Amino acid sequence: MNKLACISALIAVIEENGFANAAKKQRVSTAAISRQITALERYLGVTLLKRTTRKLSLTSQGLAYVQECKQTLLSLQNAEAAIKSGQQEASGQLHILSNRYFAEKHLIPKLKDFMQNHPLLTIKLELAERFPDFSKEDIDIAFGISMEGPMGLVRRQVASTRYVLCAAPSYLTAYGTPKNPQELIKHRYITHSMRQPDDIIVLENNLEILVQPVLWFNDSRAMCEAAISGLGIARLHDYVVQDALVTGALSEVLPDYHRKMIPIYLYYQKNRFLQPKIRKCIDYFTAT
Repeated sequence: MNKLACISALIAVIEENGFANAAKKQRVSTAAISRQITALERYLGVTLLKRTTRKLSLTSQGLAYVQECKQTLLSLQNAEAAIKSGQQEASGQLHILSNRYFAEKHLIPKLKDFMQNHPLLTIKLELAERFPDFSKEDIDIAFGISMEGPMGLVRRQVASTRYVLCAAPSYLTAYGTPKNPQELIKHRYITHSMRQPDDIIVLENNLEILVQPVLWFNDSRAMCEAAISGLGIARLHDYVVQDALVTGALSEVLPDYHRKMIPIYLYYQKNRFLQPKIRKCIDYFTAT
């Protein structure tokens, strides 16, 4: 029995929703696909597929087995790709997700040099303020993220920042400047829709203040502009509001409660055989 071929047949039947479609994809007969799965079930001593005239589905043992096999096959494919490329040449398309600030300040200025060093590589740069689902999305690297990622991912620190509570002088004149954290409850709060929860301000020593947001944005730059317009108090990374603080368009609120520095990371999937395009990019953009 060719175990790998039998596993591929099983996965094909599930992904193609049937023996006939799987056989067409594998370029074999339907009978051959059926024999491979039967042989695999006999070898394992369990039933992997529920077969009826109307429906085809995995048993609970079959589902667990297929999930593990998919991860194993992915690792094998990555290993083969790494070997074929000599583990040296970065090629193909590299998909990077980044927020706008880090793309403009850290990635784009260095892309010309990086791509000249790797002429077989193309790059797709997506600007968004979110954490991707690496298991479902075709994304290689998530860049410039301060939130904690899920288990199973690898992270490398690329910078550090601190949060800043700030508001326009016109807003503080109209509503007053908070003298202590509890006074934030009375103020108009601008928040980010990705924050969970989005109605709590975390200050030094893990002090939490529950507030009532009046505006939600999915973009930090838009939050900053709203604060400059006098629409409320915003909590943003220092690099987002730095220029506005220098020009006086924004004033920091309760600075003594926001001094803690937090790391900013790039994330990628853990894999024993890391593709050269990913490894080269990580090494380049994290070099000191």
